[in-house]
Amino acid sequence: MLLAGWLLLGCRSPGAPAPASVDPMVAGRPEGCVLERWEDGDTAFVVCGSGTREVVRLLAIDAPESGFDDNSRTRAQWQGQLWQLPYATVLRCGKAATARAREICPEGSPVELLGDDRDKYDRRLAFIRCAGDDVNRRLLEDGYAGNYPYPADPERPRLCR
Repeated sequence: MLLAGWLLLGCRSPGAPAPASVDPMVAGRPEGCVLERWEDGDTAFVVCGSGTREVVRLLAIDAPESGFDDNSRTRAQWQGQLWQLPYATVLRCGKAATARAREICPEGSPVELLGDDRDKYDRRLAFIRCAGDDVNRRLLEDGYAGNYPYPADPERPRLCR
């Protein structure tokens, strides 16, 4: 069921917001955690259960990179080429996406995670709900993240120009 929700989010026309009828958080049993910090607009650190620390990559979206490390800077160059944007614009958009994620779900907030698959970096792939908000969907609808129909390329976030 989680995969079905992810596929529905990933198979939309470019630039279209997530359909209101798709609620990935009801597709399974969420796990309660606490948000430790946002690394960037689509990656969070959380603490779950008995103190287990998880790196969570938000499913079905891609936020621009903010240049926080070498990997982020390399990926920002790739995003710039893909989206035909200057590198500095990608970084500016990435910092805005991270700030928006922090507004939607401040660090220290209780969160619910849905999804337990792992990516090649061993990050947990999940949807995050914070104070009743689906963070993945909000970042997409607010224009700070683009649709990411993995394994296809991610779409440029609407606000990143």
